[in-house]
Amino acid sequence: MQITDIKTTALRLPEVKPIGDGIQDVLVVEVDTDEGITGIGEVHSSPYIAEAIIHAPMSHYAARGLRQILIGRDPLDRETLWSDMYRMTSVFGRRGVTIHAMSGIDIALWDIAGKASGLSVHKLLGGSYRDQVRAYASVLMPESPEEAKEEVRRCIELGFAGIKLGWGPLANSVKQVVALAEAVRAEAGDDVDIMLDVGFGVNTVQAERLAKSIEALDIYFLEEPLSPDNLVGYGYLSARTCVPIAAGEKETTYWGFRDLIDIGGVQIAQPDLARAGGFTECVRIRDLANRSGVHCIPHCWSSDILLGATLQFAATIPDLPYVEFCTLDTPLRTSLCADPIRPRNGVLEIPDAPGIGIELNRETMERYRYVGEV
Repeated sequence: MQITDIKTTALRLPEVKPIGDGIQDVLVVEVDTDEGITGIGEVHSSPYIAEAIIHAPMSHYAARGLRQILIGRDPLDRETLWSDMYRMTSVFGRRGVTIHAMSGIDIALWDIAGKASGLSVHKLLGGSYRDQVRAYASVLMPESPEEAKEEVRRCIELGFAGIKLGWGPLANSVKQVVALAEAVRAEAGDDVDIMLDVGFGVNTVQAERLAKSIEALDIYFLEEPLSPDNLVGYGYLSARTCVPIAAGEKETTYWGFRDLIDIGGVQIAQPDLARAGGFTECVRIRDLANRSGVHCIPHCWSSDILLGATLQFAATIPDLPYVEFCTLDTPLRTSLCADPIRPRNGVLEIPDAPGIGIELNRETMERYRYVGEV
């Protein structure tokens, strides 16, 4: 089998707002083969920058576009292809959006392998620990305590036993964040797990004050309270609070997560399959977390392409309490795939169809295809 083409489609909502919603646009990756099998993947990044990295012509040996590296190669040679993409983009790559672009392609390559063998990706990864998994509702934090309570009530009515509220005002004053957290816990009661996602992060002093102030609220985890580059600060914070600290959605590669765990001391690592390096690299991150006694709970705030892939990965994580489920009702979130993935009573089934278990909704693809200037 040979790769004959790598196609990318940028999708974008008619209005994109400067808020913490990462599913206002998306880059869909399709890898074609000479045997008629097409793999589907997603890049969770800036679609326009990632497209340039995929389609760029060669500058020299270690500065090539990803498409040029892969055309004519065997898509089943996933480890070799990942290594070559990493090595042949080393001048401009090694981290950031280059790894994001590689991630979307890697997901598509595993989708091809599953379709070619008739097996779901979790079977190819060595088997499943579960055929279903609890989901936590992932929502944006409203501005006021009353609005936050309404959001919590909505999620509980949908059957979720875990709720994460993030971004929005959570990078504001510690006093405001504590008021929101107290309102959320009061509405949720003691039987619902509550997570808080600061998003942009604050400085180390503010983060310590925040963590100490919410310790009595039994927060399941506090996500990204610091800048992703403040590894020493993460280590300081993790050692000084009983609130579990989570991070990793902005991190890439095994090496990035090694430092996040070894230096940052986080208790929960959150690799995003469409950013951190695809299945090939996230398996290494999963194993690193497992050896380090750290929970691996993947980040997943995007379309059903990423959700389907994340569920395949989630099936292979030994000790997994939750997966993330974005509850926003927007078209790229809810209708990009032909058979939408939805929880029942807060539980998601692991797809068992070949590959990652999804097919694209071509009508949605055409409706939101991005053409023109930003």
